[in-house]
Amino acid sequence: MRNYGETFRIIRKQKGLTMKELADGVCSISFLSKFERGDSDITLGIFTRILDKLMMSMDEFLYVHHDYQPGKIEQFFQQVNKAYNSQNVARLQQFKNQEMKKWEQYKLETYYFNALMLQVYESMLVSAAMDENVGEEEINQLADYFFRIEIWGYYELALYSATMFFLDPSIVAQLSRTAYGKSSRYHRFKKTNDAIIAILINTLTLLIGPVNRFQEELIYKKEIEEFFSYVEEIQLPEGNLFERLKLLQLKGAFDLKCGDKEAGEAKLRQSIQILNDLGANGIANNTTIYLEQILSYINIANSK
Repeated sequence: MRNYGETFRIIRKQKGLTMKELADGVCSISFLSKFERGDSDITLGIFTRILDKLMMSMDEFLYVHHDYQPGKIEQFFQQVNKAYNSQNVARLQQFKNQEMKKWEQYKLETYYFNALMLQVYESMLVSAAMDENVGEEEINQLADYFFRIEIWGYYELALYSATMFFLDPSIVAQLSRTAYGKSSRYHRFKKTNDAIIAILINTLTLLIGPVNRFQEELIYKKEIEEFFSYVEEIQLPEGNLFERLKLLQLKGAFDLKCGDKEAGEAKLRQSIQILNDLGANGIANNTTIYLEQILSYINIANSK
C-alpha cells in the first residue's frame, strides 16, 4: 500500500494545486516535499491545516487512501453485519474463531471483545448459543472495558452498538452517556457521527422497552428525555430520513408510555403515512402492527 504522502501528492495534483500554495503559512515547501516522497512524517495539526486548504476532511482523505474502500475496522463490522443479516451462522463462527486465535496470539483485548460481539450475534440466530457460551463474567468484562475507555473512536462505538442490547438497561444508560461525551471530538466525522446516532436511537429503543412490556412502569423517563436532547444537539442531517422517521416513532412510543395517547398515536400514524407515501409499505405495515399492539396493551391496562 502506498504511504500517506503518495496519496496526498495524487490528490494535490488532481486538484491542480502546487506545494507552494499548500505549504504557504503552514510549513516549508521542502518539508512538504519530503512528506510526499515518504521521507518524513507529519504532525496531525499540520496535516489537518493542509487538508483544510484542499477542502477535504480526514475521513475523505483516508477513503481515497484506501482506494475508495472502507477502512479495515469498517470492513470488519460490515462483514459481520452482512453475515448476521443473511443469517450465516457458519460465517459468524468463522469470524469468531479468527478473532479468538488473534486474541490467543497477541493478547489484545480488542480481539477478545470482537469474539464476544460475534458470539452475541450468533446467539441471536441460535437460541442455545447465548445460554451455553456467554456468561455473566463475559458481560461484566465487556462493560468494564467500555467504562474504562477514555476516548471513544469509531471502533469502540461500533463494538458497543453491536453488543449494547446484551447489557442491562441501567448500564446502557450510563455507557451511552459516556460514549456520547467521550466521542465528542469526533462528532464532525460522518462515519463516527452515524455510529453515535445509531447508539442514541438504540439506547432510546432499549429504555422505552419492548411492546410486550408496554404496560409496565416507565423507569427511565429522565434518561430518555436526556438522550432525546443529545439527538437534538447533534442536529440530525436532513438526509438521514430513516433515522428521522425512527425518532418520530420513538417519540410517539414515549408519549404513549407517558400516558399521552393522542399525541403518541398521532406521531406513529404520521410516520406510517410517510412510509406509505415513500413506498416502504412493509416497514409501514410493521409500524402499524407495533402501534396496534401498544394500543392493545394500553386498553388491557386501562380495563383492569
